[in-house]
Amino acid sequence: HGLPDENTREPYLIPVDVSGKDLQYAVSLNNVYSKLNEYPTKKVSVFLDACFSGGARNKGLLAVKGIKLAPKEEKLTGNMVVFASSSGEESSAVYSEKQHGYFTYFLLKKLQETSGSVSFKNLSDYLVQSVQKETGLSGKIQTPNISVSPAIQYGWENWKLK
Repeated sequence: HGLPDENTREPYLIPVDVSGKDLQYAVSLNNVYSKLNEYPTKKVSVFLDACFSGGARNKGLLAVKGIKLAPKEEKLTGNMVVFASSSGEESSAVYSEKQHGYFTYFLLKKLQETSGSVSFKNLSDYLVQSVQKETGLSGKIQTPNISVSPAIQYGWENWKLK
């Protein structure tokens, strides 16, 4: 799960053994990005199937308080592209029949179909279209978000995983 700090709105990843009520042992997304950019790299690709609104897949982490927070927008650096499963205050839903999150299901499906030889632009378009369509059919709103660091804003679209 993901969760923004209630005061700073900084996004955190919440491991299964950590309470959303105490972020002391949560993983700061800022720190993850910083560590990934610590050394010079040609390409950094991040795939996150976690929402940061305080809503969890089966129950809201902050829902008991009736709170939904939009996380602070991260400023990416280096040569980084982040594919996130949902945008803003949206939750990331479970595709129960496929036993995955919608985002992960369609990501793995596309990677399997293409053996990883798909441009990031095509992957991005496919994920947004497929996740929006399937979640829409089930009455949910989930829009994957692709964030790109300014250093590569004009070159990332042709990247491939393989």
